Amino acid sequence: MPASIKNIIAGIDPSKKQWPADRNCRALLFAGMLGSVLALMLALPLTLCQSSLASLLGDLSGPRHASPRIVLWSWQHNDDLRGLDPRKIGVAYLMGRFFLDGDKISMERNLARLKLPSGIYREAALRLEMRPDTVPSDALAEDLSSRMVALALSGAQRIQALQIDFDARQNERNFYVLLLGKVRRKLPPSVKLSITALASWCLGDDWLSAAHLPVDEVVPMLFSMGPQRSAVLDFLDAKSSLSPHMYGDRLAPGFSINEPDLFARLGLRLDSYRRIYIFSSAGWNQKTLIKIQANLTDKIFEEHR
Repeated sequence: MPASIKNIIAGIDPSKKQWPADRNCRALLFAGMLGSVLALMLALPLTLCQSSLASLLGDLSGPRHASPRIVLWSWQHNDDLRGLDPRKIGVAYLMGRFFLDGDKISMERNLARLKLPSGIYREAALRLEMRPDTVPSDALAEDLSSRMVALALSGAQRIQALQIDFDARQNERNFYVLLLGKVRRKLPPSVKLSITALASWCLGDDWLSAAHLPVDEVVPMLFSMGPQRSAVLDFLDAKSSLSPHMYGDRLAPGFSINEPDLFARLGLRLDSYRRIYIFSSAGWNQKTLIKIQANLTDKIFEEHR
């Protein structure tokens, strides 16, 4: 620090907490302090400055999206969802499918046209499929995770979450755990990570509890269950809780409007979940949207006052 600045600071009486009376002295003191701050900023690592700036810009870019109680899956249809109430309903939309074959990765983008209201909660969904001859490796997981995150963040609108849909077989689960860890590290902290889960994973085959996955949400898909359907219905009739219990309020069951009996099995217990997902095999139209908004948002998911 220049000697002139030191002399000025030395002349300040700490007990009175006063600035020097002379205007020129005050200006010189301020200039010296500003120069010291700038010097400190220049001494910081460039990556730290970039990270802080990116964080600031991330907080200022666009409106904040409330986390909704209901999320609709929009998969492979040209859905017009502009009639949704963004305060109550969000949308998880398929952006693409990844295929693993041997040590090769291929990807198909979803070309369906989706129309959404402004300010709605957006969740990018990615489907993953592995051929039986795939050779899982750290390098493959590294490459795939980079491609997944890049696609999820490539849209014109910011997303609030990324959901990965993968029906991992038993011999694929270690690779899946590795992949999710890499995806989580590459996602911005503000983007949540969600995964779908087979119904069997939340009943008898509870491998998720031991995996300790770095995810913010687990979505058991309680539809299109094939032979497991009757067992799941019995389970819900017994008013049992879905596993894995370690995920607590991060469990968000998924249903289909084509199988309304599963809604009936849970009834008002749906309100115990922070969120539910709803699928429509035929896509969404005005009639189904009105039904969903009237029967669920206004009755089951009415805001607690």
